[in-house]
Order: sequence, then structure tokens, then C-alpha cells
Amino acid sequence: MHCWPVILGLVLGLAQSGAAQSRFVVGAEGVTWASGGGHRDPTVLFKRRGFSTQEDTTNAPGGSIDFVHRSGWISPLFFPPDQNIAARVLDGDGSVFIEGGGYGVETAKQLLGTVNGDHEVAFERRPDAFNVTPRIRDVWVLLDFAVPVGVHRVRFYPRNTVVATPLLPFQGDYLRAFELWINPTATDIDAPDRLVARDTANEQPVVDIDLAPQYVRQVKLRSLAAIPFEIDELEVYGTGYMEEGTYLSDIIDLEQRATVGPLRWVEEVEGDSLFSKLSVRLRTGLDDTPFHYRKWVRDSEGAVTGFDEVYPTAYYSLDRRDRVPLGEEDDDNWSPWVNVENGGRIVAPMPRRYLQVQLDFNGGLFTTRAVDRLDFDYLVPPIADQLRAEVYPRLAAAEEPASFRYAVRLGADDSVRGFDRLEVDTNVAATAVRQVKLDGRAYDFELDYIREDGFALRFPLIERDGAVLEFTFDLPIFRFGTTFSGRVFNSDAPGVPQPLEPGQAADFGPDDNPDLSGLFVAIPKKQLGRLVGQIESPVRVVTPNGDGVNERFHLSFNLLQLVQPAPVAVDIFALDGRRLHRGQLQERGVGPVQCQWDGRDGQGRLVPPGLYIWVLAVEADAFVERHTGTVAVVY
Repeated sequence: MHCWPVILGLVLGLAQSGAAQSRFVVGAEGVTWASGGGHRDPTVLFKRRGFSTQEDTTNAPGGSIDFVHRSGWISPLFFPPDQNIAARVLDGDGSVFIEGGGYGVETAKQLLGTVNGDHEVAFERRPDAFNVTPRIRDVWVLLDFAVPVGVHRVRFYPRNTVVATPLLPFQGDYLRAFELWINPTATDIDAPDRLVARDTANEQPVVDIDLAPQYVRQVKLRSLAAIPFEIDELEVYGTGYMEEGTYLSDIIDLEQRATVGPLRWVEEVEGDSLFSKLSVRLRTGLDDTPFHYRKWVRDSEGAVTGFDEVYPTAYYSLDRRDRVPLGEEDDDNWSPWVNVENGGRIVAPMPRRYLQVQLDFNGGLFTTRAVDRLDFDYLVPPIADQLRAEVYPRLAAAEEPASFRYAVRLGADDSVRGFDRLEVDTNVAATAVRQVKLDGRAYDFELDYIREDGFALRFPLIERDGAVLEFTFDLPIFRFGTTFSGRVFNSDAPGVPQPLEPGQAADFGPDDNPDLSGLFVAIPKKQLGRLVGQIESPVRVVTPNGDGVNERFHLSFNLLQLVQPAPVAVDIFALDGRRLHRGQLQERGVGPVQCQWDGRDGQGRLVPPGLYIWVLAVEADAFVERHTGTVAVVY
């Protein structure tokens, strides 16, 4: 077993982090994971066995998170090998039932007694005054955990065996013949069962069956003899970690509207990291109820005419007939869930007073992940209440030099911190950033950096409501749907950026349609679909004779449309089809690419004089785009 540390973070518990920002921490030195953060309990909606939607307030839906196996950490639930987990079928969508026998209130009570540790109640298959000829052979007792759980052992027995119950001396009424089956899947209930044990001449009152450790959803015990029997307990012993686990934080209340910085957490991997993963999501809200709680509005005759929004406490004080069924998320006041990377940018709407974090674990019996701490910094008051940004023009020909105007409008409903630094994302390096203005007048600025993935500017603080920052930058675009997203910073809290929201920020002239305002730039339809732009080869005759003139064949081109890096190769072939040189390049993203050939074959030998064919291939997900041409070699 190996543990690989990875720095990440979740914060539940308030601490100061410098004068300008605060920090929220859960785990480690913060509040405990089990407390959920110490704010408003989360809302978990579920349906069980066809009933109406119900609400739970757990931080561990499905009981799938372990808070004690490793002190201070959370992970998917861990089962010690001596733990009987049969009672888990009574939770969530789990169940215990029979097939092949009558079912009633008494049967349900008996089945409950086989998994809840009550050694005075057993599942009985023997004649009595109400059923003198009960079905005994081919009766199935089924435990359905609803989700896969690790299992390594199954044990069953009648009363007065494992636990002494002398007033119930039924130790002789054990199963004389049986089969034990399991079904490992939770996703395909029609998957075939698997026989793991069969005994047609059992002489042991206590049957104890060892299994290879594995995930099991259903355990099925079948009687094969017509001899009366009973089952005091049908025990299932767990092992390892649950395959999946979800942790849901409380609704975290930052007390005022705030700009929230990146989430960080401390994570460790147990076992092979290839076989487990952790996903972290976040959403932000304007109130503390992510779901709608509504009451029916009725007229004088009792007919429903609409509904009104109410607070949860008022909702549950209503008569059930007056409650609108739960289930609809409050999309007006809460953002959708967004994935977050460790220390990465948060794209959820800001500023917001409320937020919630969800951690989803996935792994195997002995391969999983655990999290020690999660935290984030935040600013109160926020950098701004609104940060609208747009780029113009919104259509530009691919590969050609282009100039874009960019505008950011600050909105302040109350006091804000303002911003003095801005970052803009690009696909290739800008060639210039110029004409920086504030409200139409030249504004002092400093170019922080220009990189392949963007650029950044610094300038005096901007904090006035309605202030508009404008500038121009130059670069060619190479992909349809280029989005120049960005974020702003306040230098007093450089680790807490606030993202820009696409929208109308300025009037760029008579051709500027405000309905199209945003950060998205398209290319003409005629250029769609191509991966390779214009190909240039300034030298078509190569003379590799060492005189320093035309020693190499050069190929220059632009990669277009790619949303992620793709393999690029340039091969050289003889006229008879033999490949002489394999010029495999690294994976490349959009933008300019250059490659060359020195006139040698794969063994490093100069090729004979003649005409050769070059083939450029770019491998996208769905297809390979190829281009060809010729090059001559002379001496």
C-alpha cells in the first residue's frame, strides 16, 4: 500500500489570513468534517420505494462517508472485517424480503429480526396454527444493499446458538440444505446471480461461509430441503472501502456578500492512484435554501390557484395537503454545481453570501482517497458586485492578424474593494496590449506579462460604480469559439480573484449589437472544419552538402479548431511509397507550428538525389487530416 500526498483543500471554520481576507477551514485545525461546517444543514432530497420526495439533512448521503477510520480525515466508508453490516439493508433504498413464500406483517417483522441483531425474533418456516402446510423448500431470503458493499463472509444460524436464548430452544431447526448466491452489481439489476456456496447435507447449525473479498449488492439464501427451519440472523461481514462516497457540506454562510478564492484541500491516495478519483464541486447562492419550499394558494372554494414561496420552517408547519411537493432546485438564487480543481479558478457566480461544497469519492475495496482539510480565502466586501466584460469584434478570420477591443464595467451596489489587476485568457500569445482607457480617457498601466495562455495588466485601483476599463490587444485567432475569459484582482488579496461575467460593458460603435455582447469570438463558416491552415514551405529544393545554404526543408503551418493538443507528424516518402523518415512531433495545440527535415533517412544516412513526398498528418479525436507536397534533394 502506498500513500501519495496531493495538496488540495476544504475550509469550514473561520480564521484570519492577512488583513484583507478571511479564511474558511473544515478538517485539520478547522471545524470537524462531521459537523458539516457548523452552518445550516444541507438539504438532500430522496425517494424511497416509490414514496413521495422526502428531505434529509445529512452531510453523508447514503451513509457512505467514514469520519472515524482515520482521525480527522474523510473517505468512503470503511468496513472492518469483523463488522456485520447486514443492518445496512434497512437504510436508504436497501431491503430484506423473501421470494417463494407468503408475505405479510408477521413475515416483515421476522425478516427485520434477521438483520437487526434481535435474537428473540427469527424468520420461521415451520407449521403453525395459521399455516399448517407452509412452503419450506425453495424459499429465498434476499438482502439488497441497493449499492455495492465490500463483503468477505456470510453467516446464518437459528436461535439459541451464537447467542444463548434458552427460552427459545430452536438450535435444531437449522437449514439442512441451502444455496448461497450473490449479485455484485448496482447498475444492472438484471445481471446474473452467482452461486458461491451449496450444501445438500448440512450438519452445522451455524453456517459460516468465507468469500473472496468483493463488492456485492445482493445476498440471496435459498432453502433446498423440505425440513422446517428458522434463521435468527443472516449476517454479512464487510471489508474494505465502499466503492463510492459523497460528502456534502452545510450551507456555508459568509455573513455578507463575498468574493471567494480558489478551494484547496489535502488529499492522499491509498493504493494505486489509477483506480480511484476525487471530484470536488461547488455552488454559490443568494439565500440559504437551494431548493424551493412552496405552499399551495387556494381560492374560497379550495381550488388551487397558484403557490407562494415560504421558508423551510414555515413549510413544515403547514398541513401536508398545503405543501407543494419538494424537488425543484432554486435556479434563480443558486448557481449550478461547477467542478473545481485544487487551487484552480472558480467560475461560479460572485459575489455571493452562501456557498456549498460537495466531494465525490470513487475507488475500490482497498484503493481509495482520503481528504484531511479543505479551505478557501474570501473577501468581504467583495471586489465588485458586477463585473461585466465583452470583446469586439465578435467575428475574425482565422490566421490573420487581428485587433480586439476589450471592456470591463464595474458595478457596485454597496461598498466594494475594487480591482487594480486584470488577467485575460488567450489561445496564443498577444503581440501587443495598448490604448488602455478608463471611462474614455488614457489610463496608466503596466504590462504584467504576456504568455501563450494570456496576458495581465496592472493599473491604479478602480472602485467606482459604473467605471469602464477599455484596452486593445492584437493577436490572430485559430479556433472557432475562442473565448477571452478573464478575472480581476485586488493587490491587497492577490489570491482571491473575481471572474468576469460576459455581458454588455461598453458601446463599440454603430456596428456593435448589444444583444451579442460577450467574450466569444467566431470565425467565418467557410473556415470551419479545417485543422491545418495555410502551409508555407520557403525552400522546395534541399541541398544538404554542408555549405550552409538550403541545408534543410522547412514546413510552417497553423493548427486550427483544436480544443486540446493533438499529435502532429510529418513523414517523408520515396516515390515508390517507402517511408524514409518519421518526423513525429509532440502534441501541439492551436497556433503556429514549424518542422524541418535534414535530408536523411531513419538511419541517419543522406538520401539519394531525387523527388520526395512529404505528408503532414494531424490526428483529431474523430479523424486524421492529411496534407501532402513534394521536396527535391540535389547535391
